[in-house]
Amino acid sequence: MSRFAALAAQPSYPCLPDGMTFSHLVELIERHAGRAFGIGLARRDALLRMMRSTSVSDWTDPHRDPVCYRAQQDMAAEIGITDRALRAHERQLEALGLVLIDTAADGHRSGAELSDGRRLGINFRPLILRVGELIACDRDRQAESRRMQTLRLECSALKRDVRRAIERLVELEPRHPALGSLLQAFAAWPRRYAGFRTVAQLEGHLADIRSVYDQLTEILSCRADSSGVSESEIPAILNTTLKNPEICSGSSANDRPARKRADDYPSMAGPIGPASCREKSVGGAGPNGNPDDVSWITPQVIRQIAGPCFLERLDHHCSGNLITERAMRSAAFELAGWLGINESAVLEAMDVFGDLRMALCILIIEANMGHPTHPIHSPGGALRAFTRLQMAGQFNLAGSLIGLVERRRTTACTD
Repeated sequence: MSRFAALAAQPSYPCLPDGMTFSHLVELIERHAGRAFGIGLARRDALLRMMRSTSVSDWTDPHRDPVCYRAQQDMAAEIGITDRALRAHERQLEALGLVLIDTAADGHRSGAELSDGRRLGINFRPLILRVGELIACDRDRQAESRRMQTLRLECSALKRDVRRAIERLVELEPRHPALGSLLQAFAAWPRRYAGFRTVAQLEGHLADIRSVYDQLTEILSCRADSSGVSESEIPAILNTTLKNPEICSGSSANDRPARKRADDYPSMAGPIGPASCREKSVGGAGPNGNPDDVSWITPQVIRQIAGPCFLERLDHHCSGNLITERAMRSAAFELAGWLGINESAVLEAMDVFGDLRMALCILIIEANMGHPTHPIHSPGGALRAFTRLQMAGQFNLAGSLIGLVERRRTTACTD
């Protein structure tokens, strides 16, 4: 039996996967045909032109194959190449297992069905059977893109930590022998990341930044009048124990003022963030009357209110049960990519909120994507809105976190 007879003898025809449209397939080919199938731009464009000459409905019809039966000379004229060049493209696409050339002995093509159900032309059944390769390539590319965004954010944040550490060293010991080389290294780093095209290149750049940061940390740790560690390494959330270990209590937390509700959670034993964020104030939503005060947050509270994706990434970055500001920041960076939050929005939030509070904002966003009445549909838009409100002095971070605690408590009580 010939390959064409075998093709026609099959009782059903392969279709695009459920939910995939012809336009989606075209988009995947435009993005990944080179990587997935090893074809160049000219051959890819010829493939797409032939695909667009088929009936769109045939790609999802289980009773027929999509076939391009346009005359070669007409197709070549549209593309702007010779008939010979188009034939070369067709033969190579067939050799790559993407199409099947099924024509009459004289090369004739026709949209009319033959007695065996075939139509003569360029048959795209082989391409449909290889759609999974395009999907896998797209999935890998998206993962790579998210990883590169995370690395760029890590580099930017760590550069800021290095700058602050250098400023601290200049303040404490302006004549330190290592200061010159550290300043040179800092000045040599590129301001933009356009030159870093691969994950490996960005990982190497991050390793260089971390090496300088570690040197500064070691130098500062040797000074008696220095805290010894960078702020981002101070445990942001200490391993304290809740006064009330049961999340479901007998009374309704909603009946108490916000300050009293936050007082249910023990304060941290150490400071978080810069001194300006540790000021105690009166009035507001936090335990000290400050809507920015998150000193009542403990590991138990984080694990009660955070969504599963944030917790998964947090566990990856935590050493044991210790949750640091750096771990929260890294978890937020990774989650931002998965949620489709642009890195510029994350950097802006980090500048306005600081590392820990930026991470808590992203935690809040993920946790509220499943809100029973007011779910967040645009994580990036929500983070930018939070940032604008914070700049205007209108964002209640502590109140948002307390609201999550109460919702988790209510859910636990009703389960």
